[in-house]
Amino acid sequence: MLPLPCMNISLNKECMRKVFLLLTLLLTSITGFAQFTIDTNAADDYLKKKAEQAEARRIQDSIRQVKLEDEEMMASDIRFRLKWLNMLTYRQTVGLVENSYNLSYYGCLITKDVWTYPISIRLSSSKSYNENNMKAGYKDWSQSLSYWGISAYRNIKDNWYLSLGGHVPLGWERYRFNGKDGVHELETPDDKRHFHLLAGLNAEERIFYMSPNKVGLILGCGFYQRVMNSKVYTLDAGFSLEIGVKF
Repeated sequence: MLPLPCMNISLNKECMRKVFLLLTLLLTSITGFAQFTIDTNAADDYLKKKAEQAEARRIQDSIRQVKLEDEEMMASDIRFRLKWLNMLTYRQTVGLVENSYNLSYYGCLITKDVWTYPISIRLSSSKSYNENNMKAGYKDWSQSLSYWGISAYRNIKDNWYLSLGGHVPLGWERYRFNGKDGVHELETPDDKRHFHLLAGLNAEERIFYMSPNKVGLILGCGFYQRVMNSKVYTLDAGFSLEIGVKF
């Protein structure tokens, strides 16, 4: 049997070994728990990031779907398929009988056809006249006309266009007799001018520039020929210059 001191020393060594093993196990557990906590936080961040990305994709898909639905609606709705073009111009003409100016409006649907057919409305007023090309026997003559018709045009190159138009001019003329026709007596400024309704046919050929922008400049020049039931002339022809805006 061992002496008592030796037994105490052995017991102390055994206790220390157990305590050391217990501390080692405890530290290992704490380290593992800490690692588990860190890994859990990283997983939460990853899942949160994935959720945010999925939500962003969902919003983008929703926006894209709304745009597609709008495009389909616009493609099927005639109100969105039809686009109307307006042109407003000022025109100066120099002719065999009269020199005049007018305001013109053109309006049409924009199509992909080779030719476009705008309706055309024009208000004209004369500034001066060439009496040498007018019938004898009249003086103090003036006329006012409005033109109703179509001015078809097609593209030539880039932003240049060829236009061919046909109009029906309607209006009136006023005049006095100068007594030189051997039929009517001379009329003075105190005499009331005579009134006569006018109607005829007008043709025109133009070349013009039109800006490609939605709102832009128009420049043109061309020729016209007009047949009228006027008292003082039957045929007039001349040259025109035009400037305006599209919108």
